[in-house]
Amino acid sequence: MISIEILNFALPLLYAAIIVVYGINFFRKSEINDMVSGIRRPLLLLIILLQAVYFILRSIEFNHAPITSSYEILTLLAFSISLSYFYIEIKTGVKDTGFFIMLIAGILQIISSLYIVELKEINPILKNWFLGFHVVFVLVGYSAITISGIYGMLYIKLYNDIKASRFGAVYKRLPSLDLLEKMTSNAVQFGFIALSLTILVGVIWLPHSVPNFSYADPKLITTLIVWIIYGVGFVSNRVKKFQSKTLMTMAFAGFIVTMFSVAIVNIFLSSFHKFN
Repeated sequence: MISIEILNFALPLLYAAIIVVYGINFFRKSEINDMVSGIRRPLLLLIILLQAVYFILRSIEFNHAPITSSYEILTLLAFSISLSYFYIEIKTGVKDTGFFIMLIAGILQIISSLYIVELKEINPILKNWFLGFHVVFVLVGYSAITISGIYGMLYIKLYNDIKASRFGAVYKRLPSLDLLEKMTSNAVQFGFIALSLTILVGVIWLPHSVPNFSYADPKLITTLIVWIIYGVGFVSNRVKKFQSKTLMTMAFAGFIVTMFSVAIVNIFLSSFHKFN
């Protein structure tokens, strides 16, 4: 379908545009900033809507949900991150972190658009309704982990700048440490809960549905590592045992492991998460 090909080409360009717009807003304070600031949210909303249409068209054209390959999962993850950030921006009114969040979403979408292809044969396992729950929880969890990791990184950067008395552009444009900590903590808790549900559904469903299932699969190992990191962060945030900077460092570490899992393990190492 030509419309699918057009959207597959257009989405990376739109993501590149939104990254530039948010980048101008963060790094430059000038007349051009005033010109582009008003189009940030409408452009982000346009991307979200077009990507939703893209998923619907792919599902209709190929008669399956867009979860048949790692590259389809990447575009779903980009969409989930964008949608989550859109909600956060409306909820908090904080716009100055958009560049960092959309940069990750944009990279994921660009990789997906470059390499996505339609599989000639679809594994019957993809029609199992349990997989739908599993994928939804994964996307919600990974989106929360991405956002918490970026905010954790920004917290550490701002903390070190304040400690070193560097009051430059980053200090002036980022939210306060307290607000970054609050947003990171909420995302950590949300990510831990979603990841717990992901693992629960996987433990129930995978052994009975996947012939070559193994607990030694690299994807399961990396997911368990992230779950432990965020579990410790979740508990520590509840009982206030860790300093804020420690929690932020853990959030960023969990994000790095997650990106490694998505970009490397899913595509090159995992045996049964490819489903093809």
